[in-house]
Parts: sequence; C-alpha cells; structure tokens
Amino acid sequence: MKFPVFQCKALLVVGAMTWALAASAQVVGGGGTLPEGLYGKAQFPVGSTGILSRTPVPGFNAYVGVGSGAGKSAFFQNNSNLLVWNHDANASTPNVPFYPTPVTVDYAGSDSLVTAAEETAYDAHPTLGRASFGPLIQVPVVLAAVTVPYNIPGRSSMNLTSAQLAQIFADPTITHWNQVAGFSTLNQPIKVIYRAESSGTTEIFLRHLNAVNNTLVPSVGSTYASVVNVGNASKYIPVTGSDGVMAALLATPYAIAYVSPERVALDDPTKVVAISRASGGVLQNFLPSQVDVAAALGTPASAGAILAPTGPAATQARNWGIGYVASGVSPLANPSRGYPIVGATHLIFSQCYASAADNTRIRNFFAQHYGSANSDVVHPFIKLPAHWRTAIYNTFFATNSVQRIGNPDVCTGKGRPI
Repeated sequence: MKFPVFQCKALLVVGAMTWALAASAQVVGGGGTLPEGLYGKAQFPVGSTGILSRTPVPGFNAYVGVGSGAGKSAFFQNNSNLLVWNHDANASTPNVPFYPTPVTVDYAGSDSLVTAAEETAYDAHPTLGRASFGPLIQVPVVLAAVTVPYNIPGRSSMNLTSAQLAQIFADPTITHWNQVAGFSTLNQPIKVIYRAESSGTTEIFLRHLNAVNNTLVPSVGSTYASVVNVGNASKYIPVTGSDGVMAALLATPYAIAYVSPERVALDDPTKVVAISRASGGVLQNFLPSQVDVAAALGTPASAGAILAPTGPAATQARNWGIGYVASGVSPLANPSRGYPIVGATHLIFSQCYASAADNTRIRNFFAQHYGSANSDVVHPFIKLPAHWRTAIYNTFFATNSVQRIGNPDVCTGKGRPI
C-alpha cells in the first residue's frame, strides 16, 4: 500500500492525515520546495492541502519537499527513501523517510528542467525507464518568480540591478556592502545565503545571473557551489531547503538570499529586493509580484515566443520544459519586461502506471489543471497561458493522443509498479 506507516508519536498529532485519508491517496512523489505549498505539503503536525493532494480527486499523497535534485533522483531511481521529511518539527533531529516502508515513486516535482542526459538515461535503462514504464513525460504546472529577500537593519527598501545581483552573489572580491553602488555608507560584510543541495530554485536564479554576467556566473546548474566560488566561508552560508534559507536569513544581519515566492511578501519592499531595469526608456523598480507573463513567454503571434513543442520535438520530454534550450541562453533567462527572475515549476511522470487507480488519479489531475479555463492556481504562482495549457491537455490527456497517460496501445504490460 502507498501510504506512510507513521510512528505512533506522529499518529497522535497528525490530525487530519488519518489512516482513511492516507489509504485513499495513492500517488507518491515529491521534489522541489518552490511549489510544495501549491501541491499540498507533507509537514508536521498537519500537512497542507493543494492541487495534488486534495480529495476526492486527484487524491495524490502529500507532496514531500526535498529539493528538485533529490526529487528527480527518487523518481528516476524509484527510491522513496530519498523522500525525507522533518517528522517532528525539530531542526536538530535528522529528517527521516516519509515512507518507512519503501514504495513506488510515481512522479517528481522539479524546477530544474529534465536534461537530455537524464532523458537518454531513462530511455536506455533496462528496468527503471522506457522499456518498463513507457515514455518520460514532463509538463510545466505554473510560472513563479524567484525572490531575493534581505536582512539589512535600518533598510526599508533595496533596489538593485541584475548586474549588481551578480556581483553580490558571485564576485569573490565583493565582500562588503559599501563596495556596491548606492551602499557607500554601509561598511558591513555581505552574507550570502545559498541552497547547498541540488535545487531548481537555484537553477532559475543562476540562469538569470548567467544571462546578465557570464563571466561571474559562467554556467547554469542546480547546485550553487558547482557554478559559484563559495570558498569564502565568511561570505557564503550554505543551507538546505527553503525553510533553511528563511531561518538563516532571519538570524543573520546584513544577509541576502534567494528563495521561492511563497516564503515572502512579494509586494513588500521592506522584505524583498526590487530589480531596477529600464522599461519603455524609463528606469523602474520591479518587485517579484510584477512578473509580466507576456514578456516571459510571449504569445503564439509574437516573435521569439516560448511555445509548446510540436511534431517530433513533442515526443521528447525535455522539450516540454519551459525555457529549455539544447545550448546557449534560455529565452526565459532575462525577459524583456517586468521582474526578470522567473521560471516554471514542472512535474515529471511516466506514461504508464500498473495501478489503474494511480492512472485515473493522474489523468484527473491533467483534466482539472489543464482542461479548465478556470484551473486554480494559488498565489503567488502564475497560471500558464492558455496556449500552453491547451497543448498539454491535447497531448497528454485527450483520448485521441498517442502520448496520453495510460494509452493501452503503449502501456499494455508496462507501468510503474504498485
């Protein structure tokens, strides 16, 4: 069975997460922490309800936020032991597997895009890939800004250009705030808080910094220390997870960080950096609440728009990652208008599931989220444009599509095991 056999202590306080509810929820997964509030987070003592975990449909199990890298690994390795959680709300005790008895991992949540190497490895795997589970599927769920919160005593606002962000976060010679233009009187050391683990939030953030300064940020990756020199321990503070970012930020004066949007007040300049950039020939300061979706993705009629793949490209999961490029700079790395640090969060599935109940629940999610013009998106996330939602629905749900979840012509004799 695919429900957590909670320890007795946890069972006394989990409340709404009863045995009956756990037994009714079958689909198992986790990953990036950026969307965990949207999906329905596994947390102590009571988990939240989101677009995946709500009942009766789609009725997934609680989403376990472990970071995009760990979520992908859990899915590709079919290893639920990687889906760990803070089981007692005590930061001093180690996280433990959410599922004490291993279960099948049915999907992953990731802000880090599926790479060509990951898809190739999946396709080639003799038991944990295409041959056993059908083709890989990746779909964007929502757009989201990555915010830059700060803790500088006495500051009621902070306006920075993207170039200044690159200096602060990645230049080893910039160690004090008075080295940054506009902060000449602030003679305090800069403290940069970064995610130590593989994180899709990190990937989105570094993708933007790379687009504005590829000398300081020479590449894009999901692990911060693999791209930025963090050898100066007095400047760089590694933490784990979005909760770790906010805890360290609040405890560290003169610190700056990057974090997923639901952790902060997006429109509060006393909490988050506004990005200064020219718009319409005028320098403006954009808060994370001011993402221009049209500028980020474009429309089907606009030049350079980021559109869903078609034809042979649509059969490769990696091409469904919003902002994916085989090489070069992603068109999503530095949108032309509005707040520029923006990306999409994605879900990763296989096409085939051995459990008919799992197959139905996953299809129900696709119908709810992509098939309705009124698909619900919880603030501060941003709904996908209609042309993307329609393309996903027609490809992975519509009964006339070869790529639809559970297509018996593809899935007979195949499926992620129960």
